[in-house]
Amino acid sequence: MPSSIFNSKKRHPSTTEHERLPHHPYIGSMYVITILATVLVCIAGIEATTRFAFARLSRIEGRIRTEYNFARRLSPTQSGRSILLIGDSLLLEDVELNILAQALPADVHLQRFSIEQTSYLDWLYGLRRLFAEGTRPSTVLLCIGPNSFMSNGTRGDYSAFYLFQSRDIPSVAKAAHYDLTTTSSLYFSHYSLFYAGRSGLRNFVLTKAVPPYSTLMHKLLTRAATPYSPDEVLRICQPRFEELRRLCAAYSAHFVYVVPPGFGFHDDAMAEAGSRAGTSVLVPVCNDAWGQEKFRDGFHLNEAGAREFTRMLGPRLNAVLQSSEAAR
Repeated sequence: MPSSIFNSKKRHPSTTEHERLPHHPYIGSMYVITILATVLVCIAGIEATTRFAFARLSRIEGRIRTEYNFARRLSPTQSGRSILLIGDSLLLEDVELNILAQALPADVHLQRFSIEQTSYLDWLYGLRRLFAEGTRPSTVLLCIGPNSFMSNGTRGDYSAFYLFQSRDIPSVAKAAHYDLTTTSSLYFSHYSLFYAGRSGLRNFVLTKAVPPYSTLMHKLLTRAATPYSPDEVLRICQPRFEELRRLCAAYSAHFVYVVPPGFGFHDDAMAEAGSRAGTSVLVPVCNDAWGQEKFRDGFHLNEAGAREFTRMLGPRLNAVLQSSEAAR
C-alpha cells in the first residue's frame, strides 16, 4: 500500500491543543494565595464578630469581660485601699458586694473578677497575668470551693483567653497533665475568643433555643465534694497557700482565702494549712453547719443564705485588713 495513504491517516494536532497555554507556576501560586487570603479574612471576620457581639448578647460574657477590664487596672490609689475578689460561681452567688462594703472602711474599694468553673491553677496563673498587666490591689481575696482549690484541673480554653499568659501555658499544661493536643488548643484559645468560647457560644444558643438545657447542664456540673482526709488537705493546701502568698507579696498585696459554706469537707484542716503557710484563711461558716434550706442547689447559697454569709464574712475580713495594715 502506498506510503501516502499512511501519511494521510496520521493524527494532526487539534486546534485546542495548538491553542493550549503552557502551565505557569505563578498562576497556581495566585490560586493558593487567594484561597488562603479568603480563609484568613473569614477567620478574622468570625473573631471580630465574636468579640463585638458575644459580650453584648451574653450576660455572663459581658460581666466577665467588664470585670476583667476593671480588675487589670485596679490600683490602691483609686480610693485608698483596694481589694481584688477573685473566684468561681461561689464568689459570684455567695458574697453580696454591697453588704460586704458596708462592713469595711469607706476608703476600701472592692473589685470582683469571677469566672465560673475555675480552680486553683486558673487563679494562680490568672493572678500572674493580672499582676503582669498592671493590677496593684492592696489585698487579694480568693473564694472558690475547697475541692476546686485542691484540684489539678483548669477551665481550659476559656482560662487560656482570660487568665493565662502565653509564656505560662507550658507550665499550666505540665501542672494539669495535659497532652500536646490540649496544650496546642490552649495556645489557639489564648488569641481567639471564638475558639476559647466556642463551648460557651454553643451553650448560649442551646439555652436560648431550649431553656431546660441550662437546668440540665447545671445539674451535671454541680457535684458533691470529694472526700479528703485532714492529712491530704494539709499536704495539698499548705504549699498552694505559700505559693499564692509569695506571689501576692511580691506585688505588695496581702492574700486572703475564704472558705465558702458547704458539706463534707475538713475546713479546720484547711485553716491549719493556712496558719502553717502564714496565710489568712477565713471560715465564716463551718462546713456542715448550715442545712439545705440555706442553699439554692446544695452547692450555691440562696439569697437569704448569701446575705447572712456576707454579714459574717465582713467583720472577719475587716480584722484581717487592720492586722495587715498594722504589720506594714
